[in-house]
Amino acid sequence: MLARLLDRLASAPAVDDSLSMLVDEAAAVSSRPGYETLLCLGSLAFEPFSYQVQTAQTVLRRMRGRAILADEVGLGKTIEAGLVLAELRMRGLADRALVVTPAGLVEQWREELERKFGLPTVIASGAARPSDDGRTGPQPIVLVSIAAARREPLKVDLAGRGWDLVVADEAHRLRNPRSASGLFARSLRTRYLLLLTATPVENKLQDLYELVSLVAPGLLGTPAEFRRHHGADDPAAPRDIAGLRARTREVMVRHRRSEVTIRLPQRLAETVLVEPSPEEVEFYRDLTARLRVEARAATAKQRLTLRSIARLAGSSPVAVGPTLAKVGWSQLSERAARLTGFRKADVLLDRVRRHTEAGEKVLVFTAFRQTLDTLTRRVAGAEISAATYHGSLSRADKQRAITDFAESVDVLLSTESAGEGRNLQFCHAMINMDLPWNPMQIEQRVGRLHRVGQQHDVLLTNLVARGTIEQRILHVLESKINLFELVVGELDMILGRIDDDFDFETSIFDAFIASAHDDEFDQRLEELGAALARARTDYLEGRGTVDALVGDAHGGTA
Repeated sequence: MLARLLDRLASAPAVDDSLSMLVDEAAAVSSRPGYETLLCLGSLAFEPFSYQVQTAQTVLRRMRGRAILADEVGLGKTIEAGLVLAELRMRGLADRALVVTPAGLVEQWREELERKFGLPTVIASGAARPSDDGRTGPQPIVLVSIAAARREPLKVDLAGRGWDLVVADEAHRLRNPRSASGLFARSLRTRYLLLLTATPVENKLQDLYELVSLVAPGLLGTPAEFRRHHGADDPAAPRDIAGLRARTREVMVRHRRSEVTIRLPQRLAETVLVEPSPEEVEFYRDLTARLRVEARAATAKQRLTLRSIARLAGSSPVAVGPTLAKVGWSQLSERAARLTGFRKADVLLDRVRRHTEAGEKVLVFTAFRQTLDTLTRRVAGAEISAATYHGSLSRADKQRAITDFAESVDVLLSTESAGEGRNLQFCHAMINMDLPWNPMQIEQRVGRLHRVGQQHDVLLTNLVARGTIEQRILHVLESKINLFELVVGELDMILGRIDDDFDFETSIFDAFIASAHDDEFDQRLEELGAALARARTDYLEGRGTVDALVGDAHGGTA
């Protein structure tokens, strides 16, 4: 019909310039391929899986760009959303896009969009609100954490704009319409909307209603009609499940790992308990005793410093020494300076040699520059070829270190910065010289190697000094939630079930300073571990409930 209209307009005896331009624009639209062909695929820096492409086509063609992406964790909901975003942007339909995500995932989104899709981004915070300066055309994609977005003045600023596309990751955090996050989500004005969550329903069937109503108001009727037709409380026993599934398929796409061909290799994790020297044991005992005493009357800011000291001590004496000097603990600082030959460094060298002699590359992680510098000297002294990577390097030097690791050296010694956005699948052996107290950072480290494209089982070694806080943390994470057996993304699902504002690292330190001795500390950690175990059980049960409720909501074919 459009083609016939264009022919008639073009053959009209008198067509003024404005009408002629309109004819040209309409012709361009008419000749543009439909969503069965994604224009963005040729510009990507990677090759998406077929099910991810099909998801994007379904969302664009049949769901009109408003959908819930509910794949199980680890299947690439971020990639699916990125395809939709890139396609709409290439067609001039998403010049103004906003991505709302938990704080811990902001940098991951930036890396995915910029590296894989070639899309510019800007991060919004309360102190730095992005401005379009009245410009027309494509703007950098605005990334914002849920925590920052729900606070004024940023909340008002973002809600006052008209968006072409809004993407909300971990969208189950937005389902409560009366929460601060839920109110913010409902204040946004946007043509296209993508909600990403592996758990569209958890405790109540009303959870599903709220999310569906965000992308398709009225699809499930009024709240009263929904309760009457399907119930609202027990998600495991809804009424008219066939009718509910049919409606959710209109806006929801869900894949399960059992249905797709992605098969990641195993994670083979080992913990090596290192016996510290008597001098190290005495130093650590005296330091932690001082921490407990100082924490009793410490302000919130002082507690952050004390927590930092505890984490530095878990890495190495050379790491904690300079900070002890800064806070005036001179005697402990001097003792730390004398402990340059700490035992973990000896064990590390032995492990590195084993890998390199077997022809394997190895990635070594530490959280702190002082430890990194010491390891760099030790590895060089052992005549082992290595590159060093840390946050103070220029972008070019960082890339050179990665290139050297890929092509010419056996070892990459790195701080946490290589855990943010670098894909190192050509390596399958990793050693944690120290362990972050935040398990999400541990997951990010492992994720540099254990990801799609890895061809070997990933060999993971954790070096932990006996008797340290890190030993106790690792025991909790391994025994209560099987940390190193989780699929990428599941850890965040588990931690998020404890409390929206739950912070593992803060909980650990609070338990430590509240304990008069290590036995009491162990007891408090057992209580924390029990909460983690319950959260893991709830997550697994919730995943089963979603499968039963929404089935394989593929949303049909494109």
